[in-house]
Amino acid sequence: MKKLIVLSAIATLSSGAVLAGNLDVGGSVPSVCEVATSATSVHFSQLTQGATFQLPITSLKCNDYDGATVTLTSSEGHMQTVDGQDGTGVGYTAQFKAGPYDFTLNATTGVDDLKESQSKNGSPALAAGYNSGNIFMTVTQTPTFAGNYTDQLMLSITAN
Repeated sequence: MKKLIVLSAIATLSSGAVLAGNLDVGGSVPSVCEVATSATSVHFSQLTQGATFQLPITSLKCNDYDGATVTLTSSEGHMQTVDGQDGTGVGYTAQFKAGPYDFTLNATTGVDDLKESQSKNGSPALAAGYNSGNIFMTVTQTPTFAGNYTDQLMLSITAN
């Protein structure tokens, strides 16, 4: 009888080990980097040196652990006259201030695809998003010719 009890205990212990195993548990979170403004166009009522415009930033966020780079790109490198030559234009600055970002694009050269950017490390605050900030724009030159002047200013954010 003692042999039967010992054999039953050994069989029970060894059968439990056969059922053991590892289970990998995981998941993923998609990368989200976005920036938004309160308007899609800016029009200076008086295109004169010193004129200013403040464009509110309504959202800036990036949940990448390594952080993000914010970039301002001027397609014409200044506000180019619609009526004249490519070389005629009016310079301006665009200062981006939101969350930890603070940098200025000097669009005064007329060089196409003029860029200025700033990178910051990732943080819980950047991942959650900043809901305020501004692009402060200032005309830095006096227009030489009458007419309409235009530029396309692109604002982007990319994960580092």
